[in-house]
Amino acid sequence: MSHLKSKSEINISAAEVLLDKHTYYASSVHCSYYGCFQFIRSKLNQIGITYEKIDQDIASSRQSEATTLHSHLYPIKLILDEIEKKSDKFYRSTLRNKIFDLKEYREISDYRNVDVGYDESNKAFNLSKEIIKLISSKI
Repeated sequence: MSHLKSKSEINISAAEVLLDKHTYYASSVHCSYYGCFQFIRSKLNQIGITYEKIDQDIASSRQSEATTLHSHLYPIKLILDEIEKKSDKFYRSTLRNKIFDLKEYREISDYRNVDVGYDESNKAFNLSKEIIKLISSKI
């Protein structure tokens, strides 16, 4: 098992524990997002789009005049492209919406001056589990 896959599983477990503590909701959202994101990167590596290739593409884009690839959006785009190859545009669209909903919860949790409660934390945790399940069922 890759280290990133292991980190993904640990973060998903941590998200659940933090959610169950009924106080660490923002941290739970953070772990839900990163567990899912790490899963996406490890799945890409598993199908031959290596960690090194992704990192190299991102680094190269930063050195060129072209649009800079975002370290989170690029792997998400790659996994969505792979899903579309294996499924259809509707499935890709559904997965995309879930990923970006989870990403929005993480941005609210990490960067905005708002209280994150149980409902948001629980939704983020469930989204991360759904996303992992959807990707696993196709790739």
